[in-house]
Amino acid sequence: MALGGKTIWRNIAEGGKRPFLVAPGKTWSYTELSRAIRQWLALFDKSDLRSGDFYVICTADEFLLCSGFIAGLLDGRVPVVLSADTPLPRLLAVSDAVSARLLVHDGSIPIAGPGKDVAQAPLAGVEDQPARKGLFSRFGKGGEKILPALPVTDEHREPALPDDPEGLAYVLFTSGTTSSPTGVKITRGNLYANCETLVRLFGYDANSRIFNDMVLAHADGMIQGPVLAAVAGGAVVRSGGFELSRLEQWLERVRETRSTHVITVPTIWAMVDSYAAHDDYFDAPECTSLQSVAAKLPEELWQRLETRFSRPIASHYGLTETVASALYAGPHAEMGERGTLGKPIDCEARIDPEASVEGELQLRGPNIFPGYWQNDERTAASFTDDGWLRTGDIARLRKDGSYEILGRLKNIIMSGGFLIRPDEIDEAMLRHPAVRESVTVPLEDETFGEIAANAVVLQQNITPEELAAHARENLEARKVPRKIMPVAEIPRGISGKPDLKAVVALFSPGAAQEQAASSEAPAEELEEAVVALAADVFRVRLETLGMASGPDTVDGWDSFSQLSLVLEAEARFGIRIPASRIARIEKLGDIRDAVREQLD
Repeated sequence: MALGGKTIWRNIAEGGKRPFLVAPGKTWSYTELSRAIRQWLALFDKSDLRSGDFYVICTADEFLLCSGFIAGLLDGRVPVVLSADTPLPRLLAVSDAVSARLLVHDGSIPIAGPGKDVAQAPLAGVEDQPARKGLFSRFGKGGEKILPALPVTDEHREPALPDDPEGLAYVLFTSGTTSSPTGVKITRGNLYANCETLVRLFGYDANSRIFNDMVLAHADGMIQGPVLAAVAGGAVVRSGGFELSRLEQWLERVRETRSTHVITVPTIWAMVDSYAAHDDYFDAPECTSLQSVAAKLPEELWQRLETRFSRPIASHYGLTETVASALYAGPHAEMGERGTLGKPIDCEARIDPEASVEGELQLRGPNIFPGYWQNDERTAASFTDDGWLRTGDIARLRKDGSYEILGRLKNIIMSGGFLIRPDEIDEAMLRHPAVRESVTVPLEDETFGEIAANAVVLQQNITPEELAAHARENLEARKVPRKIMPVAEIPRGISGKPDLKAVVALFSPGAAQEQAASSEAPAEELEEAVVALAADVFRVRLETLGMASGPDTVDGWDSFSQLSLVLEAEARFGIRIPASRIARIEKLGDIRDAVREQLD
């Protein structure tokens, strides 16, 4: 295995003042990364973490997250990264599942109790810390303390740099219920094999600046961002998260930061295509690679993007179980045809041998994970008898060697490149005492591919807005169902199992109109109508909204739900709001004004 911890540590140690993480308003160098990693090593030692022990990081601070993940990778400790909005029950369930020896988080979390042998490193309310302006302020005698919340040590211990390819690099908890969280085990051999492929295909080196603003708690965010940057000795560029109202600033950062590679999901590429005002964001000579990951890039969108921006786009196909990517389509000689999943590179792919022309896509290779954490039954079911990973995707092989996807076997929802398991939503909804039954299904959506829709049977009166608030308290933001509908009963088949097709039909326009007709008709005045639409989309109480309401004041308002609101407004008033106008929407009053402009 040519690539390994020694290569990464050498890049970090020799990186000096070269940028590692470029964030809005702050750039962290490799020197700062090296010092932060040493602080993490001190924390590991203080917390008595041994080789192979687990630790959980749940924080919104991206430098802390990146340095903590890489420190464990280099020192043989196993990181588990969770997004900052992870509900407490899930955080504790994941920590318990891996018997975590250390929990690093943004505040004090009450986990003391019988059998709880977990060290905590809360990043808020830390005792005996000098006053500071922020988490990463510099202070301390004889040097810089890059991360004030972590211990300082005079020792300069080197990371252990284990080279056993079978050892765990990390475990990523993709989804699963709180009672049975699903952890994907990735070995060092898996990780480094996939990184070697990505470096070779896309030409990553010390001059690379990887524009990747995806969630770091997911593989495409962490691995194809900070980890790839450290592997190549380059930099990762972050932009504070995608927001439709900040689209122009988000795109302009590509040129401002001299980014060489731009990586995001098909849904974001679709928003760029629809709402970006200019065509020159990627014109700089150093910007050589545009990439789409996490979901299939529609062929028509692909062609429009390449024509508009005069840059080729590469599309990745992969799963959390393949580290990052396994099949590739695009401009490279080894890649498959545009509009397909692509060809396998440095791994193997096949159609289920028991199928004919079309069948389940199966994968085998050094980047394929060994199994699920403490779930032998699911691991066995995920592999064929001869060792191929069952992807759950139905595909067929084209004559040129490219694979094209036809559908899915797995009961999952892929919304904007984000994987959602319906049973996790159902478990969360059933925690509410008013909910007797819950069934979640995917609905086709032109913008997001699919959205989660939840049908519930109630045993006491409660509004959809209250149900949505409950969902937000128990689920990460992107897993909150876009539609929640109380129903008299769940349609079921002869066996008694929910009839999922019939549940989907409950959300059809005709059914929705019947439900709307049975409820109080919304006020016709424009302002009241916009508020009513927003209350329905965001699932909040009508009286909490006004024309000044925006992302900072409305739970569940993000770029995806904002676009849903715009689409609902267009359908409600029979108009088409110009793309340039949509990109400037920052509050409900902006939507009212945009609708009025089109009605006038």
